[in-house]
Amino acid sequence: MSDNKLVKILINAATLMGLAAGISWATKKVVKENFTSDPSSSFMSYMKFTGVMAASIGLKNYLEDQKILPVNV
Repeated sequence: MSDNKLVKILINAATLMGLAAGISWATKKVVKENFTSDPSSSFMSYMKFTGVMAASIGLKNYLEDQKILPVNV
């Protein structure tokens, strides 16, 4: 890996864009029914809610560990 700051910024940007594209693609595949306001109204809504929360927490932890996102956010 290079010590060049521009290269690191580009790699971080490409990583974030790749993650966003992957999450968007997966979301389009999963979401085929209407969401309700209450995640406990059906099993699939609950599973989607749980999956989104787990992915969000995992992504936040990853970005904090890689020092891309400040810890206090």
